Amino acid sequence: MLTRLPARISILLGDTRVRMAVSFLLILGGLNFLYYLEKKLALGIWDQPYTHFVALLSGYLCRIILPYSISVSGDIIGVDGRTSVIIQSGCNGLEALFLMAAGILSFPASWHQRLGGLARYLPLIFILNLFRVVLLVYIAHSHSAYLNVFHFQIAQGILIVFVLFFWIHYIRRADQRL
Repeated sequence: MLTRLPARISILLGDTRVRMAVSFLLILGGLNFLYYLEKKLALGIWDQPYTHFVALLSGYLCRIILPYSISVSGDIIGVDGRTSVIIQSGCNGLEALFLMAAGILSFPASWHQRLGGLARYLPLIFILNLFRVVLLVYIAHSHSAYLNVFHFQIAQGILIVFVLFFWIHYIRRADQRL
């Protein structure tokens, strides 16, 4: 029985859908492992600068969109000197970018299409995440009782749904060109 296992695995991996699923899991797992390792070793080369960048750009958008006095210090966005939103690891949108990158890179398309997909969809997800943070700042200031529900259930879900829609759009475009 054990001697047949490698043959079964090779037949299974011959299926494009299985190869794509395995590739997706390996890429997503690898990206998350590197992210976790960087945070665990406190290297400060990826997570912290990225989180501060998200806070800085989100704060800039808050100043444009919201009618409040906004201040940004590191990963903290202050509102009217009485409310603040702290952008932490896991809340900076990197996981959504990882999810999109793994989806694009695991789909069997040309490298030109994959790189084009990354260049097209990762910035869109980044921008959506900035607006998600602006909305969180608004809710934290004006409707603080709903912040946890919005942050943990609604906003993250919406971002993941956009990742799914973008990935489906990418697959349709890439599949038409194959």
